[in-house]
Amino acid sequence: MPAVAVVGLGLMGSSLALALKEARPDFVVVGSDRDPATVRKALDRGIVESASGDLSVIDVADLVVLPVPILALQEVFAVLRGRVAGKVVTDMSSTKASVMEWASKSGIDLVGGHPMCGKEKAGIDAADGSIFKGAPWVLTSADTVVTGLVEAVGAQPMVMDAETHDRLVAGVSHAAFLLSVGYVLSLSGRPDWAEASKLAASGFRDMSRLAAGDPSLYAGIARTNRTHLLEQVDAVSAALARLRRHLDADDPRLVELFEEARAVRERWARDNDSA
Repeated sequence: MPAVAVVGLGLMGSSLALALKEARPDFVVVGSDRDPATVRKALDRGIVESASGDLSVIDVADLVVLPVPILALQEVFAVLRGRVAGKVVTDMSSTKASVMEWASKSGIDLVGGHPMCGKEKAGIDAADGSIFKGAPWVLTSADTVVTGLVEAVGAQPMVMDAETHDRLVAGVSHAAFLLSVGYVLSLSGRPDWAEASKLAASGFRDMSRLAAGDPSLYAGIARTNRTHLLEQVDAVSAALARLRRHLDADDPRLVELFEEARAVRERWARDNDSA
């Protein structure tokens, strides 16, 4: 029976293990995590067949998946050096160029991966095997083993080089988090925030949702995708400045910008069959 080792049993790792157990019951799914409480939960809940606090589980695996924090990957690669010969290794991190470079320096032939899904809540308690269904899953190469895993859990594999991936996700994913954070901080810094917060409803909920994400996750993203993020922040700043000029001048053409943005959003929703 094929064996998959999931190194890191947080939200993404535990969700993957659950999804694999449902989709491929013929697979043996084992796991590891540094946190003893997480290891106990994974075993008690049947998320994995066996688990440990070290990386010994990789010895029985054909495929090693690394859903660990980005900034921990360098250390993990160093430990794995020489131990994964003949095995397929992939990760699930949100940036790819730095990660692929670190793996190469450790002599690991990594199939870079990034499932475009997740939750604001982190940790094994938020695990959900259904989060991958219908989601794009970027791969840096068309490895048949990893592609099979992606398809088995209901995701859609997309092959893309690491640099292109980082440039694109800086816009459609990572900058959205920064905007959400900036929005929340700008409101919470107002002297009347205590009163305003009582009026906050769906608009605030939608705009602030991403700001509730795991800070350590996004800290790693910011450090490893800084250049592309800065470019996107500058582009957003320019768009906001344009809106401000129209607003300041009471320019009736402001509505044209609203209409343009709505049209883009509606086309995206239509093309992706989502609201």
